[in-house]
Amino acid sequence: MIWVLKDLYNAIQRGKEKEIVDGDVNALIAYFDYKKHDDPGFFMTYSVDESGAFYNLIWSDSTSRSDYTCFGDVIAFDTTYKDNLYGRPIMPIVGVNHHHNTIVFATAIIADETSQSFEWVLQNFLEAMMNKSPISVVTDGDRAMQRAIKSVIPYAKHILCSWHLSRNAQANIGDPKFTAAFSKCMASWWTTKEFDIQWRSIVSEFNVQKHPWVIEKGNTRHLWAQAYLTGHFFANIRSTQRCESMNASLAIALKHKKIYLDVVRAIEDGISRMRMNELKADYLSSHTKPFQITKLVDLESHAAAIFTRESFRVFQDELIRETLYRIEAEIKSLSDECQHYILSKYAEKNRKFEISFDSRTKTLICSCKKFETDGLPCRHQLHILKQLDYTYLPGTLIQSRWTNDAKASAPSYVDLNVSPEVMQMARFAALRSTSSRLCYIASKTDESFKTARDEMKN
Repeated sequence: MIWVLKDLYNAIQRGKEKEIVDGDVNALIAYFDYKKHDDPGFFMTYSVDESGAFYNLIWSDSTSRSDYTCFGDVIAFDTTYKDNLYGRPIMPIVGVNHHHNTIVFATAIIADETSQSFEWVLQNFLEAMMNKSPISVVTDGDRAMQRAIKSVIPYAKHILCSWHLSRNAQANIGDPKFTAAFSKCMASWWTTKEFDIQWRSIVSEFNVQKHPWVIEKGNTRHLWAQAYLTGHFFANIRSTQRCESMNASLAIALKHKKIYLDVVRAIEDGISRMRMNELKADYLSSHTKPFQITKLVDLESHAAAIFTRESFRVFQDELIRETLYRIEAEIKSLSDECQHYILSKYAEKNRKFEISFDSRTKTLICSCKKFETDGLPCRHQLHILKQLDYTYLPGTLIQSRWTNDAKASAPSYVDLNVSPEVMQMARFAALRSTSSRLCYIASKTDESFKTARDEMKN
């Protein structure tokens, strides 16, 4: 009798919980319908299981979708955060904008962390982004994620999160000195040959040749070692900790377990703060002049005018270091337009870099491949420009995603046979960027706010 009553009680509780969940889901769908009415570019889709219960969900507004047309070359995602009423993983899909700040492209709430759920998310994410696939994807080491990436976006370069790897090194080996050596091995811009020598040396030094984790990491070094990633663009995203900033915001906003609608609104609040920071960075980059630190005044001034403030800071770091190099040899090619240079570094005579320069196309290609990897000129390329008396950066060394105009001018898709939806989203991104700058400036005073508001109404 006791067991019958207990079963009855459990059944009633399950019924109550189902009513709460169904009511929560219905409220969430109604909220998204309202968002769609207010924002015609809003994307949302969800799935149900065999019983008709809510299963997976993904959404993205028009601003995030237009951001993806500009900065969707690299994405990162994980499912660290689960602190909501139903214990479901929340999966922000993020990237990095022209200010090197995190932006959110879409958010998913998934039923579980299986490859099927991840595949569903990625398939619908691509649909939201007009089937534009990223160049690179950064995740933690989850096997289900890896299978989903191979299945849905097989041509994207998959990179493992450096932060998770360092934590795993400490957890598996338990020696801080090994963790430090492993982290250095992971981040150093060595050649693959240099990496292999260093890796064998570290493994031997700490006597971990037979450790399963070390063996597995050695076999998958192409997913995490800088030496094997050089030449693949990943916008300086090496860690899913960019997702952690969103997770931290959620943890603060949702101190107690909350329903779906609370989760969605907390995510929207976090995204709003990111967008306000972007507007501030836009204004700073466009209306103030950074301090110059070298005597290459014209070259540095040109870069300062083109790049966002943070991109310019990275450029300056390379420009300072170009003085450490000298041309050891200049090799003339059969054609007068192409020249080859061998550079050596001060106090490191054995370290050589090869650079080719085509005067017709003003193309500089360096053996370090830092430009191809990070999208900003390397110190070796800048040294050659100095030797050639260049007072400006040639267009071949300017990647638009790091410039002030990254979002202000819609890219031309005339020769690329893309869909009208992609073209519309690109134009939307350009118009939104221009109008956002106006709105930010106009909001500074009550008078300018009223003027801008009235003109917009007209």
